[in-house]
Amino acid sequence: MTETYVCPHCGTTQERSYRVRLIIVTCPECGENGRHVHASYVDLLDEVPEEDKPDEWSRMPLDERLLDAVKRGLVDLRFS
Repeated sequence: MTETYVCPHCGTTQERSYRVRLIIVTCPECGENGRHVHASYVDLLDEVPEEDKPDEWSRMPLDERLLDAVKRGLVDLRFS
């Protein structure tokens, strides 16, 4: 079984045979190195209400959105 990770910069996905919250890799699509986020957390970020998102939310890389949401208690990082 594989797990899906999402590039914080361009949204390209990569598969890995392990499950962790974030992986630091270079994206084969955009060439950016960064913290690729487990796809299940991307789904959680999509559920954050608009009124709880800061003004710069849409300009923030995915990993920064996740860390911001965790810090403000909007997302729980425990795997179900």
